[in-house]
Amino acid sequence: MSYLKGIADRINGVDNKGFTQELDINSLVPSQRNFYGIREIEELAESIKENGLMHNLVVRKISNSPTKYEILSGERRYRAAKSLGYEKLPCQVKEISDLDAELILIQANAEQRELTPTEKMEGIKRLEAIYKQKRNNGEKLRGKTRDLIGKDLGLSGVQVGRYKKVDKDLIPDLKEKLDKEEITLTQAHTLSSLTKDEQEIIHEEIKDLNAKESKEEIETLVEGIKQPVNKKDKKFLEEMYPKSRSKEVIFEEFENMIKYDPIPKLIILSAAKAVLNTQKVRIVNGTLSVELTGEDPINSFRIEFKTFDKVQEILIEENRRVALEHGYKINECTYLWFKNGGILNE
Repeated sequence: MSYLKGIADRINGVDNKGFTQELDINSLVPSQRNFYGIREIEELAESIKENGLMHNLVVRKISNSPTKYEILSGERRYRAAKSLGYEKLPCQVKEISDLDAELILIQANAEQRELTPTEKMEGIKRLEAIYKQKRNNGEKLRGKTRDLIGKDLGLSGVQVGRYKKVDKDLIPDLKEKLDKEEITLTQAHTLSSLTKDEQEIIHEEIKDLNAKESKEEIETLVEGIKQPVNKKDKKFLEEMYPKSRSKEVIFEEFENMIKYDPIPKLIILSAAKAVLNTQKVRIVNGTLSVELTGEDPINSFRIEFKTFDKVQEILIEENRRVALEHGYKINECTYLWFKNGGILNE
């Protein structure tokens, strides 16, 4: 067995005792429940061509067609492999109900893919219906439905509430801008509180603006909706009365920054001061999950995420400062240093 195959087996929980089957690719059928966009198939096919298929598909037998299997996880892999001429694919076969089948499909897509806001909103609606039906069936579920949905989609309960509000009240044109990352979830949530006519007016104001070049203008317009102020007054008010930001806003700012530099340096100013190289940084259940370079398991840990405040420099030692063009404080003794930073010696 090859080294890469061994990795794939461990990832998929395979112990060579019948958990998986090699199934004819023509016996696999995409799920009618799959509402997710099928994107970047050519890129995935190139990856499979170079590295092989690293993850097994998850399927279940179709009751009225015993020779066919419904794909619950892996439709993109199925389509990419089919384009490459694969005849068989390794599949984990499950015997589960319709509700659990759809639950697996939604959980798998949330875990393995970068979802659009529209896909997240549709997922929330589907999960609400699934958990409602499960409770009606007498199944005991731990926790509130909103928290269960958040866990499935990697969102906080507050974020789930925001997506529901946006899905219900935001006009389609602004939802499209949210999907294109031309407005943020926070902005979309603010706009969803306006009437449809007011939203149309806002859309007319921003529809032709370049989201990157006019980010501040869009932000000022959205933030000033309920009590409009000019830019000079807005800046003065922010200096006089700085706003306390919610966790969701802080996490959103972090996610926007991590897009530009996914592997920032980690600066720790506790008893043992250090500037560390990372290979993966992300938010998991409200904490900062950090993986440092190297293969030692101890290099993976979590850090309390209290804030995301921009800082210009940090005093590491008595005569050594780090000047940070893109530096952010995470908590009392932890900082993230994105690219373009430099060392200044006094």
